[in-house]
Amino acid sequence: MRMSVSGTSIAAPPSGRERDRPAQVGTQTVVVWQRLALTVILGLSAFLNLFELTREGYGNTYYAATVKNMLTSWRNFFFVSSDAGFVTVDKPPLGLWIQAASAKVFGFQGWSIVLPQAIAGVLSVGLVYHLVRRTMGPVAGLLAAFTLALTPITVAISRHNNLEGLLVLVILLAVWAFVLAAETGRWSWLLLGVVLVGIGFNIKELEAFLVLPACYLLYLVAAPVSWLKRIIQLGLATGVLLVVSLSWAVAVDLTPPDQRPYVSTSSNNTELDLIVGFNGANRLTGNDVDVGDRGPWRLLREPLIGQIGWLLPLAAVGLAVAVWQERRPLPLSRRQQALVLWGTWFITEWVFFNIAGDWDPHYLAVFAPAVAALVGIGVVALWAAYRSPGWQGWILPVTLAATAAIQSQALTAYADWLTWLRPTVIVLSVAAIVGLVFARVPPRSQGTHVALAAIGVGMVALFLAPSLWAASTIWYGGETRAPTAGPREKRDRIVASKFDRDAAALLSYLQSHRDTARYLVGSADQEFAEYAILETTDPVISTGGFKGGDPVLSTTRLAGLVNGGEVRFFLVETPIRRRNETATWINQHCTPIPKEVWQPDQSSSRREEKGIQHQLFDCAPVRGALDSAPVLMPSPPRAEVT
Repeated sequence: MRMSVSGTSIAAPPSGRERDRPAQVGTQTVVVWQRLALTVILGLSAFLNLFELTREGYGNTYYAATVKNMLTSWRNFFFVSSDAGFVTVDKPPLGLWIQAASAKVFGFQGWSIVLPQAIAGVLSVGLVYHLVRRTMGPVAGLLAAFTLALTPITVAISRHNNLEGLLVLVILLAVWAFVLAAETGRWSWLLLGVVLVGIGFNIKELEAFLVLPACYLLYLVAAPVSWLKRIIQLGLATGVLLVVSLSWAVAVDLTPPDQRPYVSTSSNNTELDLIVGFNGANRLTGNDVDVGDRGPWRLLREPLIGQIGWLLPLAAVGLAVAVWQERRPLPLSRRQQALVLWGTWFITEWVFFNIAGDWDPHYLAVFAPAVAALVGIGVVALWAAYRSPGWQGWILPVTLAATAAIQSQALTAYADWLTWLRPTVIVLSVAAIVGLVFARVPPRSQGTHVALAAIGVGMVALFLAPSLWAASTIWYGGETRAPTAGPREKRDRIVASKFDRDAAALLSYLQSHRDTARYLVGSADQEFAEYAILETTDPVISTGGFKGGDPVLSTTRLAGLVNGGEVRFFLVETPIRRRNETATWINQHCTPIPKEVWQPDQSSSRREEKGIQHQLFDCAPVRGALDSAPVLMPSPPRAEVT
């Protein structure tokens, strides 16, 4: 159906059976235009994700050091050891396996381990377009893809070796399978969906499960099979999901502890404890000041609004309007099914990120596809409402005004960064609102072109700030453990870009005095361990794991390593805590080396200013003099990075 206004033909919202059919292009010209627009959006995404990728360095050096160690042996590869085979990384393996494969093909470099995430980001943009377009039309699909391509946290994570970029791609593939399962009722599609979520679990564990409420609800209310069959199929699918999700973790936990690395940040040396503890319950009950106070407006305040909050009001209102427009009795139409999917995904992530206490801003990347989809769907729905008579016509300008006001408020914190940005957003938004209001003043037939121009200006206004935030990840390249976009990213990366200036001097001392020891150092300082691994090919022992408190070495094993001449130097955190048996043993048996021996420059370092102190010990004097019991676990085989 089309409506003619003053000679201009504009498509009206579909109704009845039209809603159940995927949008069909009308002419070859329209098809070419859509393909061209999608190509431009994918090209933009590729540029943002790949341009100057070498400036990103190693990204998260903890993961980078892990990948380098994984390349030294199949044992380290399978168990994702973060050092020379003594302790694991605190994440599941699949994402790091993919990075290791890339590093094997292209050589171990910063860009080679970031490349898989950059490519995954572009593919995710294309998938969002496909998923939205097939039910909500090409305009909504293009807007959704454009939004995801310019979401700041999406670009930041795509230019980094943290694992959310790969996770988002796998989740979107799982959503695609669930959509087909809900449309056809076929068990094979449902099975593929849960397998893909299980694969996502082996990239970032429980973070992958945040999409399950949306996927399960979609299948439960929409699959064209009986209610009993839906419930049975979902139950069986859940069993498959758990098998796929826990397969690697169970394999690790069934391996005798003396034949594998220690599971970092777990309380009992098991992957299952890591899943439900540090990477599970702790995310809800912990308290990370970097993500702000809990509450329903957390994502609309600093420091998170700059990462994903710019268009949240538009997405939320757009969802409500689209649901109202698509109201109709059961069974659900394809468009209603899409709203169930994206709306439930949106609400689930909104609730989680507002109540969870310990997570990093880059986790928001898994929220971005739902926000992007609802921005695309919402703009189309708001435009349809605007063209309707009565009070609904005012929802679009009011929503635009509210979203612009929130953006303007957020930009006040960055008044000294791109000083023209906030005034420009305000001026463009006001111009768009005035144009939309004017176009509704009688005679309305004269306002169609004005309204189209106004909505165009409004979109420019609302996308301007997030676009610049996204582009900032190119400007401020460098190493950082937790990537974000915008001016805050610049500050964080300057701090994190260089390790403490003592590191080079300490590394030089260790290499020149190591003698015949197999391991360069046993370091309780994880940052120095990462630095030494990335700067050399010498094997390093991380004696405390990621948090520094893991009991990686028993005193028996420690004594065996020292007595056998396999390790001479240990870097121990001071003051030594009584419960740290490793540090206590080293303090009792080895000789402390004064800092002036290996670092003539005694000016205070950044880490000392932060209250972090470490003492270097030399255990060579006690070599061969210890009555140590046999080492409980064989040392990892010698291997070099290939």
